[in-house]
Amino acid sequence: MRIDDVAVALGVSKGTVSRAITGNGRIAPATRQRVLDYMSAHDYHPNTIAQSLSRRRTMNVAFTVPSVPELTQLPFFLQCLVGARGEATAQAYDILVVNNTDADVRRVVTQRKVDGVIVSRNLVDSRMLEFLLTTDMPFVLIGTTDLPGVLQIDNDNRAACRELTRLLLARWDGRPGLIAGARSHLVSRARADGFADVAGNAPVVWDAVDESSIVAAFHELYGRGVRCFFCEDDLISGYVATNLRSGRLGIGPDSVTVASFYDSPTLEALNPEVPVVHFDAYELGARAARMLLARIGGEDVDNVTLPYTIVVRDNRPLTVTEHT
Repeated sequence: MRIDDVAVALGVSKGTVSRAITGNGRIAPATRQRVLDYMSAHDYHPNTIAQSLSRRRTMNVAFTVPSVPELTQLPFFLQCLVGARGEATAQAYDILVVNNTDADVRRVVTQRKVDGVIVSRNLVDSRMLEFLLTTDMPFVLIGTTDLPGVLQIDNDNRAACRELTRLLLARWDGRPGLIAGARSHLVSRARADGFADVAGNAPVVWDAVDESSIVAAFHELYGRGVRCFFCEDDLISGYVATNLRSGRLGIGPDSVTVASFYDSPTLEALNPEVPVVHFDAYELGARAARMLLARIGGEDVDNVTLPYTIVVRDNRPLTVTEHT
């Protein structure tokens, strides 16, 4: 089967079939889905080698990930990667996983191993974005930056954390405090800013990145009178909640309250559940890939801010609030 055969069978032009396959150019979503469904039903797969040669493309896009220890601890990157892979596959592209370092990104870009890059996290003092801006390589950032000309997609982390903090401090009694992850992560700083918008000069302990440092941060804040613990991500809140309920912290779990500024499958297993900000990491990755492939195809693409959901379960009725 060739593109011509698909076009004849569906009564559309070859250009329409081609646009459905690549995702480039104008095509109605219903028409694209009709073409893809027909191809799937007849087990037709485009010749990606021929496509790459004719377009002078690799048909690969890079997705940057952090170091292995951080990746295994944070489901966020895995969910983003799965979302990006699904969108890339639908447009006949493959994902090349690359370390989120300047050196590794420079290597794949200068060797032309990919047609574009999805940067999964922007770090303080990183030179990666500045380098990419000097090239003709299309790229999209999952996160935010003040650098002009960078295509980016993110949730409004500061607003989301501000909203959860405001909601909980109206319900909870006791002094609030924040256990935060690495200070070098811009997303961690944005979440801490959202907390401070409401909690003012409430104490914050930074660089809680593993169990020992998280436990130490908890005891430091507890010793300073904190009884309402806000955790910057799911790793931190999971450790705190688990250690509280196992008794390893030496403090009764009912004597403090815990909330998380990021939700994940890790926290879904906790009973009772902690209040969370929920971001759709799968959709974040899928939309980032869609934006990148559109940019590769020469389309104009705007920055995107995705919605978030506040979920609070405590002695009062369930509160679920979605913000767009």
